Amino acid sequence: MIVTAANEDMAPIHDRMPVILEERHRAAWLGEEEGDLGAMLAPGAAGLLRLWPVSARVNGPANNGPELLAAIG
Repeated sequence: MIVTAANEDMAPIHDRMPVILEERHRAAWLGEEEGDLGAMLAPGAAGLLRLWPVSARVNGPANNGPELLAAIG
């Protein structure tokens, strides 16, 4: 996983976020055409991700199951 600085959606949660490769950059990322790879490592646009609170149980590697994705509160 490659991370970058958090965008405005993620900043209240964490100071980093995964790089989200935009479709328009796919060919350059794969080396099929020229492109500025460093520019692709920028934070994703605001509103790109859906966020909802989940149980703190997601932090334990022994915990597994679809119930961990359920929204709480």
